[in-house]
Amino acid sequence: MFERLEMIRPDPILTLSKHFMSDADPRKVDLGIGLYKDQYGNTPLMESVRIAENFVVSGSADKIYKGSGGLEGFCDVISWLLFKERSDLIEDGRVLSIQTIGGTGAVRLAAEFLKQISNDKGVWVCDPTWGNHVDIFTHVGMKVACYPYQGIGGDLNFQVMLESIKEIPGGDVVVLHGCGHNPTGFDLSRRQWGAVLEVVKERGLFPVIDMAYHGLANGLSKDAYCVELFSEHLDEMFVAYSCSKNFGLYRDRVGALVVLGKSRDSCVKAKLHLAKLARVSISSPAIHGALIVREILSSPDLKRMWEEELSLMSSRVKCVRKVLVDEAHRQGCGAVFRNVYSGAGLFSLIPVRKEDVGVLREEFSIYMLDSGRINLSGVNDDNVGYVVSSIKSLLVE
Repeated sequence: MFERLEMIRPDPILTLSKHFMSDADPRKVDLGIGLYKDQYGNTPLMESVRIAENFVVSGSADKIYKGSGGLEGFCDVISWLLFKERSDLIEDGRVLSIQTIGGTGAVRLAAEFLKQISNDKGVWVCDPTWGNHVDIFTHVGMKVACYPYQGIGGDLNFQVMLESIKEIPGGDVVVLHGCGHNPTGFDLSRRQWGAVLEVVKERGLFPVIDMAYHGLANGLSKDAYCVELFSEHLDEMFVAYSCSKNFGLYRDRVGALVVLGKSRDSCVKAKLHLAKLARVSISSPAIHGALIVREILSSPDLKRMWEEELSLMSSRVKCVRKVLVDEAHRQGCGAVFRNVYSGAGLFSLIPVRKEDVGVLREEFSIYMLDSGRINLSGVNDDNVGYVVSSIKSLLVE
């Protein structure tokens, strides 16, 4: 049976990471996989996470299952983190969360649920978007189409995006990046979010907001603005939430699918259906990472420490954007990096071809995705000059 299978390509991001790890060149720079890195190229355990984990381990008396919906205390603190400005929704029972296997698991669970109840409605993702969006919705059998996000020059072309969303058939699903857009780094302004909301209301679209980088773009409050805005004016939506980047719990796979419903009753029914879907796919999620997040967000001191650490991480990436652009101007290739400074979050796209990416990897040991997406936290004071000069050598005559 297995002999009849077609050979498929391994995951390009994980493959890139393996190649980087095996590269012996001391100049090597990893701008590929989406991990936050500090000035020294490390992805350290956050101090708030270390302390919380010690509490969790020392206080654990068993390893029993917590059910298909996951750890209730974790679900509660995630709901409050996202909807702290709309506490009335939580108190009225219109917001509920279910624990998932990271943010990817949240998107997948949303896709399975929507396929089950949507009567063959389509799903729309931006172009470009996180590569897994298309694969996940396609894999559950939904029809996926794209709305444009970038203009010819690589910057955000909001007017074209908005006009395209206006053409989406009524009742379809629209996937939106809440903050730290992956891969462009271009987030919508408050005015632009308001315009998108009006179209979503007018067309009766169902929004799925992907929140994979909460706090890493412009701070926890600003990054959650779209969630707050949409919850004020819509009856229903999903938020796919990840704790991978903002808590540094990458391999612990901690996430949640947050449900906004029209009433307490509709929310409970939605969560029961989601839990049933989870039951036949994962049975129940792993709890260790969720216990850590619950510990942090339930403790005023640990939450304050976590917020300070997260703010420093976000500030560092903002500084990298400026340093990278300044270095590019110093080397006379500022146009190549012109979109970097105006972005937010971990990522930016630079105008390189796939073959240029291959040359950067083979000749310079600089690793990035074929799309030209770079993880800005991989840039530091020691390698910024080398990164710019290497890219310049390929793009500037």
